Amino acid sequence: MAQITGKLGAKAATYGWYAQITSSSFDGLQLLAVKNDVVASGAVFVASVMPSINFNQVTPEVAKQVAAVMKQFTDAGVEVWLRYAHEMNWYVKDGTKDGTYHGTSEDFITSWKNMYEANCKGNAKVKCFWSPNREGNVKDLAPWWPGQEYVDLVGIDCYPKAEEDTSDNALFERLYGDFYKTYSAPYDLPFAIGETGAGSGQKIGWLKQLVSQDKAKYPNYVSMSWFEFDKEADFRIVMTDDATLQQTKDVLLGTSNDACGGGNGTTPSVPGTSATPSATTVPKPSKTATQSGSTNSGAACDWG
Repeated sequence: MAQITGKLGAKAATYGWYAQITSSSFDGLQLLAVKNDVVASGAVFVASVMPSINFNQVTPEVAKQVAAVMKQFTDAGVEVWLRYAHEMNWYVKDGTKDGTYHGTSEDFITSWKNMYEANCKGNAKVKCFWSPNREGNVKDLAPWWPGQEYVDLVGIDCYPKAEEDTSDNALFERLYGDFYKTYSAPYDLPFAIGETGAGSGQKIGWLKQLVSQDKAKYPNYVSMSWFEFDKEADFRIVMTDDATLQQTKDVLLGTSNDACGGGNGTTPSVPGTSATPSATTVPKPSKTATQSGSTNSGAACDWG
């Protein structure tokens, strides 16, 4: 992150990293390997903890081991968004990837509640971040929903398809609108995009979409994380060619109407492994709202 923010010339709001639970003993070494960089960044740490063991093996004892690792970050002054078993609806079906999830939605919810009780109930600096994949219809997520009393913020992972026109101002609404209306607005839960990006020819158009949303329409939208890697496609917008880097700076740090901060109420911040708009303090959720019934599937996404 120090390299990324140094090249960009601004501070990141969030810092995403990944670790796997491969047995009944979790040491968190994958996360602790970047601890000094996380602390130095001053960003919120979005810790994506992925169980490759069956959900029903993520016991309260395993959850407490995860909590001990999270506490090492919070003791160092870092706020943590624990993104446990992100994209659970996607990875449970995919038998070809490392870290594939196993078990039923009921098993997942039990393991999620174990994580919540151990991590997010007793440590005010840890927020439990429910982050499915945007696959199919939003109503298909219902079996994976733990309930508002066990969730501190919500989000959804989605990468626009290669054929999508990312300059289309309606794309954000098509990809995220129904999820926001179903899982953020009714419960007054903060909405953060846990992971997104776009490939060649789409990057800057999509970045503009992500940072220019009307806060009056999406008042709970607090953050997005850009996947700053060359993986299924070259998603990089900072650690890349000079022309793309300059465009990224123009969008994130500029003052024009199509840049973040251009009169739409968002606060400019910067992606490293993650991003904008910024909010380093997440309000506790309301416990009184009820779920809406929005079911329109809208556009589709690539990559998981």
